[in-house]
Amino acid sequence: MIKALYTGVLLALSFTSPILAEEKPNFVIVLADDVAWSSFGCNDAGLYTNTPNIDKLAKQSVRFTNFSGAVAQCGPIRHELYTGLLPPTSGIYTNGNKPSGEFNNIANYLGDLGYRVGLAGKSHFKRVTDFIDIPGFAKDANHEEPTWEMSGVKQFLETSKSENKPFCMVVASVNAHHPWTIGDYKTYLDKVVIPPHMVDTPATRESLARHAAEVEDLDKQVGETMKIIDEMNLADNTVFIFLSEQGTSLPNGKWSIYDYGTKGLCLARWPGKFSPTVTDAVAMYCDISATLIDIAGGDAPAIDGRSFYSVLKGEASDHRDHAFLVHQAGGFMQRAIRSKEFKLIWSPKQENPYYVDTIMNPSRNSIFAVAWREWLEKAKTDSDAQMKADRLLISPEFELYDLKNDPWEMNNLATNPEYAQVVKQMHEKLKADMKEMNDEFSSIDPKDAKKAKKAKMKEQGQDPKKKKSAKKKGSDSDQSDKADKKKKREKKKAEK
Repeated sequence: MIKALYTGVLLALSFTSPILAEEKPNFVIVLADDVAWSSFGCNDAGLYTNTPNIDKLAKQSVRFTNFSGAVAQCGPIRHELYTGLLPPTSGIYTNGNKPSGEFNNIANYLGDLGYRVGLAGKSHFKRVTDFIDIPGFAKDANHEEPTWEMSGVKQFLETSKSENKPFCMVVASVNAHHPWTIGDYKTYLDKVVIPPHMVDTPATRESLARHAAEVEDLDKQVGETMKIIDEMNLADNTVFIFLSEQGTSLPNGKWSIYDYGTKGLCLARWPGKFSPTVTDAVAMYCDISATLIDIAGGDAPAIDGRSFYSVLKGEASDHRDHAFLVHQAGGFMQRAIRSKEFKLIWSPKQENPYYVDTIMNPSRNSIFAVAWREWLEKAKTDSDAQMKADRLLISPEFELYDLKNDPWEMNNLATNPEYAQVVKQMHEKLKADMKEMNDEFSSIDPKDAKKAKKAKMKEQGQDPKKKKSAKKKGSDSDQSDKADKKKKREKKKAEK
């Protein structure tokens, strides 16, 4: 009798154990908007910050110190995050670009693994309809008074829990995207510290103060999201990720290839599974989707991103040899690679100078555009200000920075004979990356190229619309494939 009972218990365990082992974790991604890596206390950047919730999360997480987005602009970096693709693959080099094809994203990949995938807040992504819409957060980043509340987030989590389905939820804040209207910035004016690459002027200080006030609101959103996860007893089986996106709209941040634009904060917490630590492993935004799929037990998709799950588990200290970075906008083009130690920036000789309309157009009245004009004015009598303004305006063909000793990239080592071999080796790696991805320098933005093509067709007496229609029509088999894909997407939506 005892033997039979013992055998029954063993049989029961043999059936239940695999089910427990296969239980899929949930994912929560809180995504900032135009917030530099240096805007958080946990990064020890030496700047003033007030981010207690994010700093608390950092102590519970794996924190990456060498995490980058390929392009310091909202559209490209979000496309990279959701699809796992780099710009040469996706065709998304700037905010105005359209994808060069139909690409799957985490909503598709995780949806196929049984997940409910939702998005709250800002989209800036063409395939946003693949996600379940979660209300409560402002979708317009340029809103003067963006608001947020958590009832939609809570409802999404409750529904997922009641349906016994794993979930992936993205909370995409519009903080701290300009126009920087949230919070009392005046309380920060005397507290902010001017980063070494910036010129200290009244508008620069006010810009940083306004940004700091909005980052504090972002921090509250992170805290409230963590609180709901804890209150619903979901924390132990939820991978919580925080990403800072690209840098601020101040010069050398957004729309640049420097670390103030491309470097981000990445925190990943999974209680009991990830030991809190700081890693210098090189990783990128495109690696996030591959990592989530890996953790969820899916097969590695054919994308540019690669899973860094082994780093999160503490099984590896390295991931990528280097990150691949791009700036190709306003007719100006640059590429860069970034390792743990060095960054090499390649700005080939070109006709067009570096230009960002949002900052440099004299008719712009935003606070950061005013700051740029103050930089130029101060540069007339101040050599240090002149050097910092020239850093933005004048790009030598090669720039090499020692990231460990020069994190603000102020000392270009490219012409130093001691580093000639480093420049040569990194340049070869950069060219190899470009060749592998069929990436080419172009002084014409893809969106401008399309406009030029349409204009040329009109000059030749052709109708661009008819041409597009004929191309779209394609063969019967093409149309059949598209119809099948459409039916599958509609079926998935209905199931959700």
